[in-house]
Amino acid sequence: MIDLKASILDRGSRKHWYIRYQLFFEDGSVETKEESTKVLKTEKPLKYMQTKYLPAWISKKQNELSLQKFESKKFSCFFQKYLTEHDADKGFLNRLPIYRKVVQYFGDFEVSKINRQMVKDFLFSLGDIKNDSKKKYLTCIKGVLDIALDSELISKNVAKDIIFSKEAKEAINPFSTDEISLVLKNADNMLMNYLGIAFYTGMRSGEILGLMHGDILSDKISIKRSISRGNITSPKTIGSIRDIPMFESVKPFLREQIKQSSKSLYLFNQNGTNIDDVSFFRYRWRELLKICNIPYRTIYNTRHTFITAMLNSGKFRIMDIAAIVGHTSPQMIMTRYAGFIKENHLKIDTNLEIFSDSFGDSLKFKID
Repeated sequence: MIDLKASILDRGSRKHWYIRYQLFFEDGSVETKEESTKVLKTEKPLKYMQTKYLPAWISKKQNELSLQKFESKKFSCFFQKYLTEHDADKGFLNRLPIYRKVVQYFGDFEVSKINRQMVKDFLFSLGDIKNDSKKKYLTCIKGVLDIALDSELISKNVAKDIIFSKEAKEAINPFSTDEISLVLKNADNMLMNYLGIAFYTGMRSGEILGLMHGDILSDKISIKRSISRGNITSPKTIGSIRDIPMFESVKPFLREQIKQSSKSLYLFNQNGTNIDDVSFFRYRWRELLKICNIPYRTIYNTRHTFITAMLNSGKFRIMDIAAIVGHTSPQMIMTRYAGFIKENHLKIDTNLEIFSDSFGDSLKFKID
């Protein structure tokens, strides 16, 4: 409950009557404020302002304060604070559709009225999407309720410790050498160059679209930015900002794309403007696979293909592969690609002098 005391104030040379009022909050704090009534002193006398105008103003202000207090308990109020706290986060703009769906569902509820079952019902309402996607929605809900918890409007965060049932990871299905050759042979110029770079570097889609001419050096490619959904950002993680070796296999595709984009800042552009999302290629990618009679796989599978080829070669350490593809640690590769690692230890050169100076020298990689 907020107590309110107010009085009419004559501000001397000012032509309007003013109101000075104090707000007494439950925590003992007091705020003193003033505002103009917009009523001319020449129109209404002080007695009128004190006996007629002021009681009506106090009643209206109390209703406003009650409404504000009610609104301040809603999920939507804490949601706005959550957005303000996270608007500088990497990928913030890409997650806005998730945030909007969350606030559409919970926005009008008081945070104290939201229970665990409501959160589960919302996640169920999202339909047949992967748990990794549902976790992004749950992260937003937890973050908003954490702010309400810090404000002491709720005693616990009901969105915490919600566990998803285990789901089988979609099996990695890399393209074969023959499929790669067939795809590159039938792709048009720009798509062919994009796919050549993707297959022979393992770069993420946004990282390829973010390449500028100055990033292509004689012995390496510098990955400094990513483009997705029209947003130009830094790559996915700290480890994603990296230099990768210039494999011989990728050079023809880079040379051709540099030639085609000589008047643009970016390697991949249309009419002088950078391509703002990999969806630019998706229709042509789907049609290309149909022409080649290859079962559909997402264009991201080019990355899986590169990583599995590196592992199958038996010539690269997992740590080196992780560094090339921009993983912060080898753990992701060991977890996600375990099936391709299992017997690689049997491919080592048994004639190797383990403690010689040449041990660990890098070897060239090529996909035929």
